[in-house]
Amino acid sequence: MIKKIILVFIFAAALLGSACLNEKAGKMVFENQPSWYFINPDSYRKFLHLGAAGFGLRSLAGDIEYINFLQYYGDRSQNVNRHKDLVNYVNDITDVDPYFSFAYTFGSSILAFNLDRTGEALQIIRKGLEFNPKMWQLRLYLGAILFKQDNKEGEYIKLLEDALKFEDHPAIVERILGNIYEQIKTPQSAAEYWAEIYTKTKDKKTRQFAYDRVEAIIKEGKLTNPSAVIKIMEK
Repeated sequence: MIKKIILVFIFAAALLGSACLNEKAGKMVFENQPSWYFINPDSYRKFLHLGAAGFGLRSLAGDIEYINFLQYYGDRSQNVNRHKDLVNYVNDITDVDPYFSFAYTFGSSILAFNLDRTGEALQIIRKGLEFNPKMWQLRLYLGAILFKQDNKEGEYIKLLEDALKFEDHPAIVERILGNIYEQIKTPQSAAEYWAEIYTKTKDKKTRQFAYDRVEAIIKEGKLTNPSAVIKIMEK
């Protein structure tokens, strides 16, 4: 009988100790994690996100959402409505993984410079800065978008050129600059730029696009030094 009573007390003490430890651990989690970490109806609209948050698989879920984003943006049938849901796809990535930096730069570049939806682009950049205040690249893109919005062409071209210097820049920046150069620079300069992109880009589609642009400019017969362009491409 006495043994049973002792066991009951031990069991009760263990439960009490477990409850105390759980309370302290819970407080530590809430103190140490950022606000986006916790499930709420506004951020976690999808079952995938709920599961990822619960099992610590946010990065994997972010990769899955990024694939969905690429499939949507690559769907030519969406050109009709100018990819009206693109911002939602970017938000899906960054809701589940707010540290997915490339989603902010790539998504905002498409929205601002390809689709001319600067409002949505700024929304994405500001979200990125909220969760990644030390990511200075986002401020660079923010400046470029704001300059574009104010029609300050020289300033935003300079910021895009700065973005191009970093290894993790989106390939779309390469195309945007090339298209701008074809409008404001000589055919020779534009062709040399595309030749450089052809040799340096990491994106297969952009590499082919650069080759096609060089070929088109050469066919126009406006180059002053075609051999210089060919030499760059043979590096």
